Amino acid sequence: MIEPSNKLYWLGNSAKTKIIKEVLESVRTDEPVIVFDYGCGGGGDWSTILTDYPNLKLIGYEPDKKSFAVAQQQLSGLNAELYTSTQIKDLNFKADYIVSFSVFEHVYDRSTYLETAKKHLSEEGVFFLNYDDGHFRNYLDLNNPKLWFSQLKEWLHNLGAEPLAKLGMISHYQRRVSYQEVEELVKQVGFQVIKSEYSNLASFKALQKTISPVHQQEFATFWSDVESTLNDKFIEEGGKVILGDFTNLWQQMASRTLYLKHRS
Repeated sequence: MIEPSNKLYWLGNSAKTKIIKEVLESVRTDEPVIVFDYGCGGGGDWSTILTDYPNLKLIGYEPDKKSFAVAQQQLSGLNAELYTSTQIKDLNFKADYIVSFSVFEHVYDRSTYLETAKKHLSEEGVFFLNYDDGHFRNYLDLNNPKLWFSQLKEWLHNLGAEPLAKLGMISHYQRRVSYQEVEELVKQVGFQVIKSEYSNLASFKALQKTISPVHQQEFATFWSDVESTLNDKFIEEGGKVILGDFTNLWQQMASRTLYLKHRS
């Protein structure tokens, strides 16, 4: 059995795996740590994490009622507080860490989203803002007709998201996050970017699904190490803007995480 201090979580998504690992490194002390998951979905791996780390407190926010109900069930009896709908406006807390996993591309009012995160981040806290481009990379695979309908559906979804949002229908909103847009927004709100990383190498993400459970932890470590090397040594910036970003890694690693702190 793997000890919690050596265990990786959220296997299958290297961005989440690495972020959670960094957060949990600070939870190995006896001091309580508060994490705010800003768009927690159905709860993900939090039930396991909270069981392994009892001095971690989770505050989760999820506007979707069905996902919120799943999260409530999954996290019942654990050190977690969950909120939905407009409750976010009335909350008053400071989190040591805020995590936002593949949420920002679904946010219509992105400035307000960031302002709320800033309000709830402690003075020395870190906000891990992760966004994903997978919804906007619908490549028609002529060798796999079974996927044609879902790919067309996603394309139509993206096409109609903006006009529907203007009519007040934002529950299924999604729009690509461009490098320039997010950099300008976080600066306007009062954050500073202390680090930026690309994750979820496409070939590794596909390969992970074929790895047997007994080797999942080992593969997740290898995957994370490879991506860390790519980010440290092989990133090239300043090229042609493709898919909303001018960084070479973005072409094969469609997930980007900004490490944000309050601007000093």
